Amino acid sequence: MTSDHDPSTGAPSDDGDTDDEARGAADEGADEPSADEDQGGAGPRHPSDESHALSPTVVGGPLPRPPRRTGVFLDTDDLREHVGGLLRTILGGYEVDAFGNFTFTHEGTRAFVTVGPSPIGPQVGVFSVTNLDVDLTPPLATFLLTTNHRLGFGAFSYDPENRAVWLRHTLLGTTLDLPELQSAVAAVATTAAALDETIRDRFGGRTFQEAPDEVQRRVEPPDPSGDRHRPGASGYL
Repeated sequence: MTSDHDPSTGAPSDDGDTDDEARGAADEGADEPSADEDQGGAGPRHPSDESHALSPTVVGGPLPRPPRRTGVFLDTDDLREHVGGLLRTILGGYEVDAFGNFTFTHEGTRAFVTVGPSPIGPQVGVFSVTNLDVDLTPPLATFLLTTNHRLGFGAFSYDPENRAVWLRHTLLGTTLDLPELQSAVAAVATTAAALDETIRDRFGGRTFQEAPDEVQRRVEPPDPSGDRHRPGASGYL
């Protein structure tokens, strides 16, 4: 058996000090996470760490926490503020167009999120104008309708006044939460990015991103109240 004391002095031996120091160093090291351990989402994210599929227009620092929802949204302005907070969590940032709509880009396709009134309460629209200058022919109509049949979120539509193809999804805003908006935004943005060039190559026209900036900036969604020709409203071509 090894003694912990020097028999001549009664003082602790050097071996005991060494063991205590080693144990202390080991304890201190145990409090520090290794490079391979999960940091629990703390600190700025790197591009390789991003789990969301969307590319924000504005990126800066760690993504914020989603805002808490308190009660039911009946006021459009309150809902708009809530949606802005949710989009900051989903995307990291966004732009606001001339009509007050949130907008961002994903794989070369521009998507929009709108907030407005409707006969059954405030609603949130998620849409992308995928193609311009394309005529509605039977083959295009067949393609859009059969594609709609397979989509989980959103549906294609055609704007005859502006010869434009849209992909749209509408959410009731009164009880909107993060997963609901995130699913709709991701689905519409990725579907538009996957199919706009296919539509152009098969049916003519141009993708929305190929249009001049001044044309893109004039995009305005339909008024859910049905007052399409309200004062100040105009087409975007």
